[in-house]
Amino acid sequence: MEGEEKDMKEIKVMVFAGNLAEFAKSEMRDVVLKDRFAKEQGYTVQDFSYSCQRDRDEVETAYGETQNVVVDFTIRVMTTEQTLFYEKLKDLGNDYYSLVYNGIYEDGQLKFFDNALVVDGYVVDVEERAANDCNQALMHVKILARELIYVQRDGTSMTINISNTY
Repeated sequence: MEGEEKDMKEIKVMVFAGNLAEFAKSEMRDVVLKDRFAKEQGYTVQDFSYSCQRDRDEVETAYGETQNVVVDFTIRVMTTEQTLFYEKLKDLGNDYYSLVYNGIYEDGQLKFFDNALVVDGYVVDVEERAANDCNQALMHVKILARELIYVQRDGTSMTINISNTY
């Protein structure tokens, strides 16, 4: 058990389906985290990137809408798994995805986290390639964001609405 807990602390980022910000300050937080953000419901993120930019005036004050944010990440999956990202790619609907940083898990349940980035958006691309292990694959996912929510450890959050006009 102790070795498992140590290993879990070393996972830097995991991605889950669902809106962690919705539950971070809730009185039902512990119950919801156990039900919706359990370790086996998430994927370990191998790499991650996004760029969020706004127009700025001559004194660097931001104005206007945030333009076209694509969140990219790579996860390791078992090749026999049916993943939610393929389903969401076919669905064409928007959904929430929570990237949890430095989560602490006890008995496979998320107890605490340093911070999180919640992405409300559309899965626009899924690309898979074989990993070193024959039973695993690396899946690269791109999400066109509608909204980004930054969640702090104490449950406070900041939301950025995004304009996806071209």
